[in-house]
Amino acid sequence: MSDRRLELESERRATFAEWPTNAPVHVDDLVKNGFFATGNWLECECNWCHIRIDHWEYGDQVAERHRRASPICSMVLAPNHCGNVPMEPTTSDCEGNSVVDGGGTTQQGTQCACPDLLIEANRLETFKDWPNPNITPQALAKAGFYYLNQADHVRCVWCKGVIAKWEKNDNAFNEHRRFFPNCPRVQMGPLIEFAGKDLEELGIQPTTQPQRPKYASMEARLRTFSDWPIANIQPADALAQAGLYYQKIDDQVRCFHCNIGLRSWQKEDEPWHEHAKWSPKCQFVLLAKGPNYVRQVRETTNSGASSSSLADASAPPSVPTTINGAMSAAPACEALALGIDVGVVRSTIARKLSSTGSAYDTLDELLHAIFDDAGGDAALEVTEPTAPPAESTATTSKAAAAAATAPDEPPKAKVAPAAAATLMPAPVNVANPNGNLSLEEENRLLKDARLCKVCLDEEVGVVFLPCGHLATCNQCAPSVVNCPMCRADIKGFVRTFLS
Repeated sequence: MSDRRLELESERRATFAEWPTNAPVHVDDLVKNGFFATGNWLECECNWCHIRIDHWEYGDQVAERHRRASPICSMVLAPNHCGNVPMEPTTSDCEGNSVVDGGGTTQQGTQCACPDLLIEANRLETFKDWPNPNITPQALAKAGFYYLNQADHVRCVWCKGVIAKWEKNDNAFNEHRRFFPNCPRVQMGPLIEFAGKDLEELGIQPTTQPQRPKYASMEARLRTFSDWPIANIQPADALAQAGLYYQKIDDQVRCFHCNIGLRSWQKEDEPWHEHAKWSPKCQFVLLAKGPNYVRQVRETTNSGASSSSLADASAPPSVPTTINGAMSAAPACEALALGIDVGVVRSTIARKLSSTGSAYDTLDELLHAIFDDAGGDAALEVTEPTAPPAESTATTSKAAAAAATAPDEPPKAKVAPAAAATLMPAPVNVANPNGNLSLEEENRLLKDARLCKVCLDEEVGVVFLPCGHLATCNQCAPSVVNCPMCRADIKGFVRTFLS
């Protein structure tokens, strides 16, 4: 579909050539609401938010299902300002309304240019003749309003709500929230520049509820693998880590969040790769692995599909599987550059290779494995680091490059700057003569502060919007409805990386 101009309703309509005539929903309704047919029976996809909807039933309202599935899609919020091109020109104004100014004449001129009012600067441009000194155009534009050129009437781009008769000391956001509390612009808060269709570029992911919430926790998914029949081919913990639970049918597993089913596993299959390959819009994958990883998987799949080799098309990105290859990869080189003994690094990686068949993806994972192996009271011997190897900044595979930008999962606690002192050859005292906390205790407190407030195991990695709290790991975030810190409703996610 990438070579087609799907912002045109005529182009989207052409994709429904094989749509059943007795389908529960009409093609015209789907096209007008931004959908095109994917070719997968009754499945269609929005050209703007890329949400996919199937399982249509008689009596379904297309606009309402679209709004429930993707409430901040620009086609849902501002269908006349999202770039949609109707099949037939309309005689109404840019919003489908007959707007009349104070003199009773219809709006002309710049109104027909249809500026993208999802952008704050364009909304501000509509206030050139703003008559009310009680509130500034800048405050109104930031709150999502544009001027209707009628008295002091302004309208929100997202909820279409109109407010007038502004008084002195009025706060645009507070008034917006008072009259239209469910408006997405209000819910995102005044500190976020919210351009609707640019959410993905901002790194913001709208919330969607898991399809199978009872399997949202790692423990619940692992319990389903009690009689997993191919543990020698695919380990259960790797599948559960990728959001999959066992359905007790052959080797079929299903994602708790997007509900996609996967089966016929091979030894060379990598669960995260297969999950991202077949369900690139799954919010759990996007949060845990990041958009860059999903994009790389799709590029790998597309490039493989265009080649003559079917094996290349289905193979996951290569990862180091030998001790020599793993020792030349970025995590090992960076650990050696820190001065950690080469024998400790090599033996730790060797144990990982023998148990899982793959090496560590990030330096953090390798360091924590070294610390765990050394034990809580043991001291690691650290040598003075020499010049870092030339390969220390290089990656050995596409999988390693993906892990650099979107690690598989956060380690239990990243090494804080103060933790470098724990690498000293001599043991650290619990308390010092000054009465201050020891470095060991300080490091423990730092680690506790960075733990997920839900599972108390992984490191925090997701910021909730609009409250802004950094409270859960990537694994727990998709199943959380209210912020565990302030209990505020969650309207969006932003992945974050602690450094």
